[in-house]
Amino acid sequence: MLLPHRGLVVVEPYLGGAANRRIFGPPATIERALIVDSDELVRDQYDAEVVASTTIYLERAATGDLPAPETRVTVRAGTADERVVHVIRCDRYEHPDIADLLEVRLR
Repeated sequence: MLLPHRGLVVVEPYLGGAANRRIFGPPATIERALIVDSDELVRDQYDAEVVASTTIYLERAATGDLPAPETRVTVRAGTADERVVHVIRCDRYEHPDIADLLEVRLR
């Protein structure tokens, strides 16, 4: 799989919660990833809100452990489009002919 985005993803693993905050581990830069951004319109009876979500694909070997929900991820780090989001889901795909791949969904 083509992973064209280099050094644009920074992962800070979620370690747990304290009284008034979340605790994260040290940041790690992912060398290769594919970043896919999407926007979704969510409507309720009073208003409309646009929810931005991102999916990143990366090699399993790029992270020590699977990113847990609540892990903080900086996407497009160091650019004008940089934003900080959190993991909501992580799926692992294993194929004998290509790299072990993670699909990480962020919001």
